[in-house]
Amino acid sequence: MTGTSALTYKINLLRKVELLCYQVTHYLLRSEEEAAAASEEALTALFRNPIFLEASEEERSAIARKTAITVAMQRAAGSAQTRQKELTPHAAGDM
Repeated sequence: MTGTSALTYKINLLRKVELLCYQVTHYLLRSEEEAAAASEEALTALFRNPIFLEASEEERSAIARKTAITVAMQRAAGSAQTRQKELTPHAAGDM
């Protein structure tokens, strides 16, 4: 496979799970903006994952779902930590 055809193959595989990644991240994050960023991050991870590229279609869907969940949860945890840091100075001032 040439470099161009390999890239086209990867892109076609990713297109098949793009909506799934967005739906999973949107369900978990409840924000279109966060879901778009998270699904982009998940698709990038899938692009770099050789197991995803060699898996069957059913396995690729499962891998994509797990990756989207992981990315969404990481983003949610990061958002929670950011909110906690923002609240901490205010809470300390109330004491």
